Amino acid sequence: MMASKITFTHFAIVLGICQNVVLAISLPCDFNEKCRCTSIIQDAKIGRGNILNVDCSNRKLKDIPDLPSNVFTLRLKTNNIKRIKDYQFILLRDLSELDISYNKITRLNIFSFNGLSNLLILNLNNNPLMYTKNEIPNEVFKSLISLKHICIRHTSQIGSSLPEVALSNLKLLESLEIDIPLSITPHTVIFGKRLDSLVHLETLKVGQCLFFAIKNDTFFHLVHLKNIYIDILCMFSILPGAHYSLKKLHKIEMHFFQNNNNFPIRDAIKELILTPVKAIVFRKTCSHGREDPVYMWTTLALGLNSSSVKYLELTDNNPVCLFPVSKWYPAPPSLLTLKLPSNKLDRFALELSNIQKLILRDNNLGNFLRFKSFNKRTESNSKLEYVDISQNNIYALIPSIFQGQAELRYINLSHNHLQEVSFDVSQSNSLSLLDLTNNSISAFDQNSMRMFDNISLTSNLTIYLLNNSLQCTCKTLIFWKWIVGTRVNVFFDRRCLSEDGTVIQFISTKKRIQELEKECISYVIFIIISSIVLVATLICIAVAVVHKYRWKLRYMFYLAKSKHRRHEASTDSKNYAYDAFISYCEHDHSFVINDCIQNLEMERNFKLCLHQRDFLPGEEITTNITNAIHESRKTICIVSKQFFGSYYCMFEFNMARMESIYSRDKRNIIFLIFLEQILPHNMPLMLLELVQTDSYIEYPNDEHGNVVFWEKIDEALRQ
Repeated sequence: MMASKITFTHFAIVLGICQNVVLAISLPCDFNEKCRCTSIIQDAKIGRGNILNVDCSNRKLKDIPDLPSNVFTLRLKTNNIKRIKDYQFILLRDLSELDISYNKITRLNIFSFNGLSNLLILNLNNNPLMYTKNEIPNEVFKSLISLKHICIRHTSQIGSSLPEVALSNLKLLESLEIDIPLSITPHTVIFGKRLDSLVHLETLKVGQCLFFAIKNDTFFHLVHLKNIYIDILCMFSILPGAHYSLKKLHKIEMHFFQNNNNFPIRDAIKELILTPVKAIVFRKTCSHGREDPVYMWTTLALGLNSSSVKYLELTDNNPVCLFPVSKWYPAPPSLLTLKLPSNKLDRFALELSNIQKLILRDNNLGNFLRFKSFNKRTESNSKLEYVDISQNNIYALIPSIFQGQAELRYINLSHNHLQEVSFDVSQSNSLSLLDLTNNSISAFDQNSMRMFDNISLTSNLTIYLLNNSLQCTCKTLIFWKWIVGTRVNVFFDRRCLSEDGTVIQFISTKKRIQELEKECISYVIFIIISSIVLVATLICIAVAVVHKYRWKLRYMFYLAKSKHRRHEASTDSKNYAYDAFISYCEHDHSFVINDCIQNLEMERNFKLCLHQRDFLPGEEITTNITNAIHESRKTICIVSKQFFGSYYCMFEFNMARMESIYSRDKRNIIFLIFLEQILPHNMPLMLLELVQTDSYIEYPNDEHGNVVFWEKIDEALRQ
């Protein structure tokens, strides 16, 4: 069905079609219940009322039933009819088609077809008729003055020549299907002078034969012949000079038996390209199981390279014989249509040159086309207009398979296993038909819908989605809304699958969308609220974790950064570059310079690390601090009220805490020197915990107390 507005014109067309369908219902015939009749109303202006199409096929009839005069077509195929009585059809003046094939007719009578002056098509195929005057009298077809198509193939083949006299009476004949008698020799002229009267004959279909050699005089008396079809039951050859017999040849359909050495394909092509032939068909040419492939494509691509052949078809062949493993020659430049159906190809990649129509139907290209394109060259000047890769077991296509094919108008991907549109046709602005019938598509994604909408701006795009696994769930709601609102003509079945796989039938797409929106609104709100709550919870947890371990994280970050930038060899963990790192604020600068350096470095030979003196210039201060703490045995904090207000002093204190916990096996490396009295409630909690472990000393600032003070520090640094 198509998602589009129903206009009055559309309604009238549908009504007319329905009326014809009702009138054309096949029912048992009144005159014979074994036959089925279809009544068709004819225009009264041309003097006809209702006429009948009568089908008596496969009813085990032994005789032709009596028929009313208004029979228009008569099918008696596959019965046990042995003869046609004289004047059997005398009343059937309006009969235009008679099919009496697959019966047991052994002979015709002179008046078998009398009365059939308007007959256009006569099918006598697969009857045991012999090509002799007794079985096919010279005047048997004389009353068929309007006949255009006659079939006498797959007969007994007994006889020395064709029934030329009988055929010569068919002055308007356009198409002839006939066998070549068994007794014909390579030197016999098969189609004799009596056939000169068939001036309208353009199509010849050769059925069974023992040997059929096309020579320079084979069609001398069939000068208007344009189309030749040779059945696989005929052993034939195209000999040198045969092109003189094919002066008006337009199309030839042939085959090739693997055991027939008289038909080299290369020589046949040489003859054919000297004719005006435009279309060549090879059917069942290379049999399956053949062990000595001749690589037909190589022969054809090279042989037709300078020809004017526009149509080439290779059908029902063994893929081993078609293409070589290595080099695949480009398609001939003149070729416009290349058909390769039903060859079981599992790979195909050609330079398609000027090819406009490519048919690869019914092959095994699914795995190949997942990773590669069928066109070796993807330049923007590709002339491909029609691509058929249906029935190829395709589950997915390489996205670039249609890249550079701006002229594409028709793509057939039906009868595959596609689950989504993963290929890109955005450059094919002329695309008018995309056939995705009989796949496993549940919906289009937003990129595909946007791509098809863009194409519909420049082309009247139609997409077939019949017999797919379309889903109607909250996830596909946007797809159904797109179907209703898009300019693209989308044909789909009025059914879809729910979330649990239940098949839902519906008539109105808009109504189904409204129902789906009601089902989805609560679901969407639940998803939104749940998402917000989940995100908020994760953020809170992350903030809490970061806050709790903020100094650990900062320490690990700066330590890792420091290790990354250091290039010197690693040393033993007990060997430090400094005995102590002095952490102090600028307010206490004089105490460090005048007292600490004098008493600890100069008198007691301790090596101190001071930020003003020992930090590496050009390095980040945080990196310098982390390196200094990590490379010092102890960290001495000169604590005053200003110490707590300094960002870097508190940073140094916390980095030293992390160093003692994570790098020194929880051994305390911090020693506090209080230069003034500070009440406990004025201290940070982490520093107060350290004070409670007695890892501190107060500066006495008197002569006798100072001696003890520096001795205590000496003792602490040597632990």
